[in-house]
Amino acid sequence: MTPGPPIRTGRHQGSRESAELLSDLERLNAVRGQNLMQWKALVTGGGGFIGSRLVRLLLDQGHFVRVLDIDAGRLKGERKPNLEFVGLDSDPLEGGMANKRLVDEAIEGVDVVYHFAINWDGGSWTHALPLANLLDVNIRGTLNMLETAVSRGVKHFLFAGSIAVYGNRTSPILDEEVVCKPELWRGGPGPGYAVMKLITERLCLLFHREHGLPVTVFRIDVVFDDDEHLDLSLETIRAAVRGSPIKVEKGEGGAAVHVDDVAQAFLKATLNEKAYGQVFNLSNPAAYMTDLEVCRLVIDTLESKSAIDLVETPLTGPVLGGVDKAEGVLGWRPIRGRKDLESTIVKMAEGEAGRLPQ
Repeated sequence: MTPGPPIRTGRHQGSRESAELLSDLERLNAVRGQNLMQWKALVTGGGGFIGSRLVRLLLDQGHFVRVLDIDAGRLKGERKPNLEFVGLDSDPLEGGMANKRLVDEAIEGVDVVYHFAINWDGGSWTHALPLANLLDVNIRGTLNMLETAVSRGVKHFLFAGSIAVYGNRTSPILDEEVVCKPELWRGGPGPGYAVMKLITERLCLLFHREHGLPVTVFRIDVVFDDDEHLDLSLETIRAAVRGSPIKVEKGEGGAAVHVDDVAQAFLKATLNEKAYGQVFNLSNPAAYMTDLEVCRLVIDTLESKSAIDLVETPLTGPVLGGVDKAEGVLGWRPIRGRKDLESTIVKMAEGEAGRLPQ
């Protein structure tokens, strides 16, 4: 779907879902006999889309949370006695996780590390920087995190990966045993991103095997919340407002997963020995939509006169990350489905349309 990147390129707190997530934290602490204030967590990239959600849940339970990030992002203005920031306003390529001194400071005294941090041209995802720079900061940063986690005796290291590592869509259902071909990834933000995600994922598993660091890897699908779907381009909405034709790649589509469900998976895995050394897909097949369906929903919502132009694509059709393993091992099951995704798309379209000059 154009203008902008094709729609298939790959914010809060619903009361029911929040209560379930909080009860997970209570269950974890009850089972493990930990005092709430004694669980110290580090969330790298804690100002981001998923990281900020997890940070707030941990804070609500009274845990001490330290955030390593170059920007407070969605946590801007958040002030609590059990929240601490490290690395704010540091250089994107030399600060944050890429700075060994900052990493040492961030991991000091921490029990659990949630590693969400990524630098891919900041929030733009445009690949404007050379690939060498992007690989360097992310690989070096992840190695800094892993090496320090081992030396500081971190009890559990959880890594946020991506389904982009699968690359080649030879089957509509991709489980964790499928051979990864990230160089063939044609979704956003491109194959270089997918290759980097697989390298950093494998580094985590290497440190589990060679150094005994308890590690869990999650391959996360496209994420949405109650206000935003990360796979819907704002330019697509703007085109619908103008009544301009919108190109949609024939046969393309994909699932998505709500940020609350992602946070729940991280909580269920935390300090769970069954999750050590494991890789899990996080997606929700029940939230599958084709690009054509998304485009039609935007057009109908805005009562747009835009025509849809179906075009051939080098991509290979729908892809779904199988989640049987996460369901079986962790007892995790996504709650927010297609109707929630449709509501988000409607809200996002109406919100962006309302901001545009009439």
